Amino acid sequence: MVEVKNRWKDAAVLAVNRCRDKGAGKKVNDAARRAALLLMMGHDGFSSPEVCLHYLLASGNVDSVVLGAAVAELDGGEVVRLMRYLNKWIGKYRRFPEAQACPEAAGMLGLEQCDSVPSFGAVARALGVVLDNHFSHLVLNADVREDLRAAEVMVRELTAEAESSGPILDLLRRLQQDK
Repeated sequence: MVEVKNRWKDAAVLAVNRCRDKGAGKKVNDAARRAALLLMMGHDGFSSPEVCLHYLLASGNVDSVVLGAAVAELDGGEVVRLMRYLNKWIGKYRRFPEAQACPEAAGMLGLEQCDSVPSFGAVARALGVVLDNHFSHLVLNADVREDLRAAEVMVRELTAEAESSGPILDLLRRLQQDK
């Protein structure tokens, strides 16, 4: 597991070095910047086992049914650790709202780890599955209340931001259609 985390660190350093490369074109430089942000988010603040969870959440093979079945089998301590892991991701997406998928990073820059960064949508779905399956345990557990409150605050802020962005996105779409 430590080796996996080291690969993420090496990929993040490579992406940062690509950002500094003056000879790279604008397209490569933009991809390197987005990749560096994603890889930094996926590396910093996560333990080696948590980095391994990135692959699970980012996988296209894991839907809500599969994740729900797996989460249902977790014991109380594991549920708490999973919720804290998901809270870390929500906090990172809150701190770096400009972070977005960078599919060209794998082909253009050789940074396959970018494909294994869970999207905000995947993190939100996973948190929903955890809450659906273990809500009573989480609410009744005094040690988790602060984590639940923190998640609630972050989700509320992100929801308010998304709701306020909706009219702007509609306006942009209409302007693009009018061209």
